[in-house]
Amino acid sequence: MKGDGYRYALELAWKGLTCRGLEEAARNAPAHLDDGRLTLSFLGREAVVDARSRTVSVGGKGAATMETMLVLHYLAGVGAAVPSSEWTSFLQLPGGHAYYGAFKRRIIDEVASLFQHRPGSLLAAAMRLGGKRLSMGDASVRLDVFPKVPVAVVVWAGDDEMDGSANVLFDRSAPLHLPVEDLAEIGTLVLDMLSRAVEALSN
Repeated sequence: MKGDGYRYALELAWKGLTCRGLEEAARNAPAHLDDGRLTLSFLGREAVVDARSRTVSVGGKGAATMETMLVLHYLAGVGAAVPSSEWTSFLQLPGGHAYYGAFKRRIIDEVASLFQHRPGSLLAAAMRLGGKRLSMGDASVRLDVFPKVPVAVVVWAGDDEMDGSANVLFDRSAPLHLPVEDLAEIGTLVLDMLSRAVEALSN
């Protein structure tokens, strides 16, 4: 997303938040609202949205393009529903079939490649992102991307005879807060953050 296309999408995202209203966004997110700024948890970090200056920071730094769009879309679209604690695959999300091939290739298969021979590293990496251990597969974690959008990452270890596998699961309530296109981008973000955490652990 570059150039005029990005600027147009960003303008729409800010308009979406403006139409929603900061107070309603803060109430549903939930986020802290103070003097035109919304502060919320975003994958183990603090995201700050300044509606007056139209800036988004994550972890004290200017947010990347994808992060900015995800934060704004979440605040503009998050509903009152709370997580159901029922996990579902990306394929089972409304509209997920249209994106599943790319999602599996770019995210699920890459998660498997990263952790199939070292499933314990998934737990260590996720802890750096505020993750919590789950009891699926050989290793699994819950990552709260947003307060109402948890994601589960599950890994099954490989061996000499069989490759490992993985899955990235969403709470059944996720489509009530974000469209499937944004949930696909969340998968990309989760993979990127886990990869960086693994690299940091190895240094």
